[in-house]
Amino acid sequence: MFSSSVRLNSARLRKGIVPVAVLGTLLLAGCAVTPEPLTQAENDSRVQSDLNRLFANQEKIDGPLTLDDAIARALKYNLDHRLKLMEEAVSMGQLDVANVNLLPDVVAKTGWTTRNNRDSTFNEQKTSTSVSSDRTIRKSDLSVSWNVLDFAIGYMRAHQQADMALIVAERRRQVIHSVVNETRGAYWRAVAADRALKDFDQVLDRVRGALGRSQKQVDEGLGGQLDALSYQEDLLVTLRELETRRRQLVEARTELAVLMNIHPDSEFTLVDSSTENHPLPSIAMNSDELELEALHNRSELRSEAYQLRINQRDSKIALIQMVPGLNFSAGINHTTDSYKVNSRWYDGALNLSWNLMQVFKAPANMKLADTQVELSKIRSLALSMAVISQVNIAQLRFNHAVDDFKLADRISNVQGRIVSSMQAQRSANTVGESDEIRAQVRSLLSGLQRDMAYADLQAAYGQVFASIGVDPLPGDVVDDSLNSVAKGIHTVMNQWQHGQFDARGVVAGTETVAVPDGDDTAMIDSHAQATQ
Repeated sequence: MFSSSVRLNSARLRKGIVPVAVLGTLLLAGCAVTPEPLTQAENDSRVQSDLNRLFANQEKIDGPLTLDDAIARALKYNLDHRLKLMEEAVSMGQLDVANVNLLPDVVAKTGWTTRNNRDSTFNEQKTSTSVSSDRTIRKSDLSVSWNVLDFAIGYMRAHQQADMALIVAERRRQVIHSVVNETRGAYWRAVAADRALKDFDQVLDRVRGALGRSQKQVDEGLGGQLDALSYQEDLLVTLRELETRRRQLVEARTELAVLMNIHPDSEFTLVDSSTENHPLPSIAMNSDELELEALHNRSELRSEAYQLRINQRDSKIALIQMVPGLNFSAGINHTTDSYKVNSRWYDGALNLSWNLMQVFKAPANMKLADTQVELSKIRSLALSMAVISQVNIAQLRFNHAVDDFKLADRISNVQGRIVSSMQAQRSANTVGESDEIRAQVRSLLSGLQRDMAYADLQAAYGQVFASIGVDPLPGDVVDDSLNSVAKGIHTVMNQWQHGQFDARGVVAGTETVAVPDGDDTAMIDSHAQATQ
């Protein structure tokens, strides 16, 4: 009888499994995922959202821009810089997570179990049964567990994450130096473009007029045809050169607009376009002093120093992993099972576990960690040599740029005097129109070359300070408004202009940076201590 009952239950079980299996298969088939490309409406919405956010919440340009204003706008709104700011925010968030992971695990659980029949058991002779639990039970417990080995490893990982956050902050400093230097060069190229474009249209109109008259002379067969054609060739070559230069000048303003994160077609004026007299910058420190400052402050070297600390902690982690793990746990438990004598109880446990394979893995892990430490040290030496080379090259390029500007300035002055002389002779009809046009074009181009040489000089000058890692922002900026940032930059730029700066003036302690994005402002606390 007992055997027939078991066979009957088995048959019922098999009959119940079949529909459950079919239902499960249908559910899995219905949950299959297929690629879903963006619809046209979704794509249009994405584009519109990006366009709205691209230039959102930016202070309008309400007057002529100085170099300080342009750099302030680039630092606040440049998307590359904002990207590094968000990377720094993510890194600091990861550090917060690593710190929280050091806390013990506290788990609260509750659940219900039920069955269609009672949980009964036979006696040894299978003559009677007994019930051991209710059909429906609710269990709840609150447990605390803490693993000493995991805590030690997590503590080391948290230190490594803190160093990674500092590395990200140093990368942001690199972007700041790059953005400032690019903006400086683009600003002075745009200044040269503004000054040249004022005269370009007039000269272009005169060249086109002379070209039209020469073509009419050729068409009518007047004068020497060969001379007229040679004159046309000179005019066409001049026209092509002027048009090429004009396009380059327009691109200079576009480059500056992109760095400031404003639309390339935006209209803006530059303060320094209205004057020709700009002071020559100077550097008061010699090569040895510049090299020492660079070795102290270059973000690449600081990043590698942090990376060395990370690799050294990997060696310690390899040792810690060989130690047995000690786990503490304690909990409060409760059940609604009426068959339990004690429905509420406390429990505790102390477990010791040892992964013996870590003993065999440890030598390889430690060897790898030591190799990474040596690699970091060699990389630091290579970076130091590269930094010293960059400092010297930047200084040489600055000196050459000063000489090039002085020569271009003298050439421009001579060309200006030639034009004045040609205009006087043209008034006296002692020279022809072609000679006067050539002199005017050469004077225009020589003036442009002088202004471009000054832009290259300013770019080379900024590269010197970028090569030694000096920061363009002081540590006492009141807030992140454009006016405050521009004032801080103006103070530093004035010091640079007179050859005075403090390359060790890196902001130490807690730094708060605003990231403008849409309607929100994300604040980042870097908690980075500068290496002195």
